[in-house]
Amino acid sequence: MRAKWIFSGIFLPLLTGITVVSCSDSEEKLEVLTDVYAINKKFDSEVKSATAYYAYANQNVLSVTVTIPNSGGNVELESIPGSVYNMAKKPKESDFKTIPPVEGSYEFTIKGMNGETLQVPDVLKYENLAIPQFTKIKFSGTHYILELEWNVITNADGYFVKIFDLDSKLIFNGYNIKPDANKYIITSSSSSGYWSEAAVDMKSYLLQLNAFANDLEANTSNYIYNISEISISEKQIKWGVNN
Repeated sequence: MRAKWIFSGIFLPLLTGITVVSCSDSEEKLEVLTDVYAINKKFDSEVKSATAYYAYANQNVLSVTVTIPNSGGNVELESIPGSVYNMAKKPKESDFKTIPPVEGSYEFTIKGMNGETLQVPDVLKYENLAIPQFTKIKFSGTHYILELEWNVITNADGYFVKIFDLDSKLIFNGYNIKPDANKYIITSSSSSGYWSEAAVDMKSYLLQLNAFANDLEANTSNYIYNISEISISEKQIKWGVNN
């Protein structure tokens, strides 16, 4: 994946539709891109996994239902706050399990506001992408320079860094990092990523490192919609304080 921005909260804060709509929804043919992927996260010493679902349309949709393979039931997607045409279902902490996600073809049924219905499949193949680990978290020079390093994860297609406050509000969203890189510097400048609010000295935050892998069929035109797996590492920090 070579997208400059990765998903907020998880995941796409900036996508507002796959095309620019120049006419009314009733005149525009419904187009939808879908993505289902696994999320791996460590809880104490145990790695657990859950599934995330996304649908990206070119107009308002009435509903999106996902049918899970092997008679696994259905999932109803929800509107993404701040995004007009996209819907998602993000896993809660209670959704993470020690058993891997169901592999196979997930069927997305999308109902448009214009009465049109589409069925779009997306295949999930679980590779058990390793959890990345920070090897360096250091404030240097000024409290507004945070130096990060981590171990390189085999089979990862890249990394991205996020910072949340302790109420789970995303305040920093970093740029995509190449798969062979293991360093990142966060400053107060937009050159290192997007800040929704400034970090406060001595305040506690949750620093998050994400390793991600793409689907095999991802290419230069659809890579942002073809995530296969994300593995997450988290570390609570106090801004400006080195442990």
